[in-house]
Amino acid sequence: MSDASSHARLSRSFATLGAAIVFLVVLGGWLAYDFWRERARTMADMSQVAVRQSQLVASLFGDTFLAADYVLRDILGHVAGDYPRGVAPAGLTALLEAKLSTVPALTDLVLLDADCVFVAVGSRDTHLVGTRSRQRFCALAQHPPGQRLHIQYMPADRSANGKPVVLMSRIVSSPAGRMEGAAMAVVALDYAQQWIEAVRVAEHDVQTILDSDGIVLARNPPLPDIQGTRTAPPPDQPPLDRLTGSSTFTAPSPLDGRRRIVGLTRLERFPFIAVVGIDEARALEGWRQRAWQFGLAYAVLVALSVALLRAHRRAVRQSAEMYHMATTDALTGIANRRQLLALSEQETRRALRYDKPLAVLMIDIDNFKGINDRWGHLGGDRVIRHIADRMRDVLRTVDICGRLGGEEFTVILPETDLHGGIALAERLRQAIAASDGVRADDGQVVRHTASIGVAVLAVDDMHFDAVLQRADQALYRAKEGGRNRTAT
Repeated sequence: MSDASSHARLSRSFATLGAAIVFLVVLGGWLAYDFWRERARTMADMSQVAVRQSQLVASLFGDTFLAADYVLRDILGHVAGDYPRGVAPAGLTALLEAKLSTVPALTDLVLLDADCVFVAVGSRDTHLVGTRSRQRFCALAQHPPGQRLHIQYMPADRSANGKPVVLMSRIVSSPAGRMEGAAMAVVALDYAQQWIEAVRVAEHDVQTILDSDGIVLARNPPLPDIQGTRTAPPPDQPPLDRLTGSSTFTAPSPLDGRRRIVGLTRLERFPFIAVVGIDEARALEGWRQRAWQFGLAYAVLVALSVALLRAHRRAVRQSAEMYHMATTDALTGIANRRQLLALSEQETRRALRYDKPLAVLMIDIDNFKGINDRWGHLGGDRVIRHIADRMRDVLRTVDICGRLGGEEFTVILPETDLHGGIALAERLRQAIAASDGVRADDGQVVRHTASIGVAVLAVDDMHFDAVLQRADQALYRAKEGGRNRTAT
């Protein structure tokens, strides 16, 4: 029968193992959740950084167009609605050249007549008087009354000076909607590219200026092949021409495939968009390092915990094995003499304390010396094991059986009176007698029987030895009565 204390130790071992597993799982889950939240916070912070940087780029780049617009307003103020046709007065050309020098970003200042023809040009490169502009508004028959600003990217093959430029025009229309004239400022993309390249960016980061149609005006780091081309619209974002204020998203670049945290800001009053892309891998580098460090520490903790738990289980198992060896009869697997007497004293004290009955059986194999003499000690050992097996079959789980030594066995029956003890002893005796016996080395059947003495705990008994002695006397009477019987 299994020992309660051994089971308790194993239960505590499994409880410790379960608690450790739960702790490691909870700790791992908490670390994963905390790092997931930290990553989300890092991404949110870097999104705000990208937006602020795009706002700064937009503000600085917008200053150029604010200055250009101020110049255009000033030129229109000097013209005062008197737009010349044909060759303009020399003073008007001088005015344009003087104003051109005030804004370094401008390559040309042009005055247009009602037919969109250049009538006065202030230029650092060439003279374009008499050239008709190809801007979109020039093809319109009707215009909104008053002044309005028009900005358009013009590729090199359509530009009057043969270079890709941004044309910024302030158009004046009559109350009837007819164009009276316009002042135009020309910004070369080379200037925009030089300006944005002067801004330092981290490795794999990107800064770009787009117009509202998505055309790349300038990019840092430079990619000459895409300057002047239309870029793909941002994924899951509104079209660029509908963008107001600032926006942010994270997506892989269609050019190099790197994921970037992108901030976009539309310039106030002008159809340009400043784009700042922060490399996601660089932004999360610190987070990844911490994640790897904590992940490695957690893996080490798990490895150490597994090693400690394995050592603990091995120690518990070894302890249980040693306890089993110290308390179990090696031949039969039931309690040995030392364990049997210890458990018997415990049951005796419990029965006396709670005034419960207790019965004791003394069992002896009949003619065991003859069995040993005829079939040898191996045959005798088989008979002893067979008796122990029959006891395990017949006895209850609460009963305690053990081998006192040699061919003698003892059974303690808790909460069992004399009548119950005799009944259980008879079942056991009959089971042994009715069994097929065991086989000797030569194949012969070794049949055997047992005699059983029954005694119960008396009120005046103080120790187990007293009831054990009475059970031994009853066994003697059973032997004297002819063996294979039960006596009290």
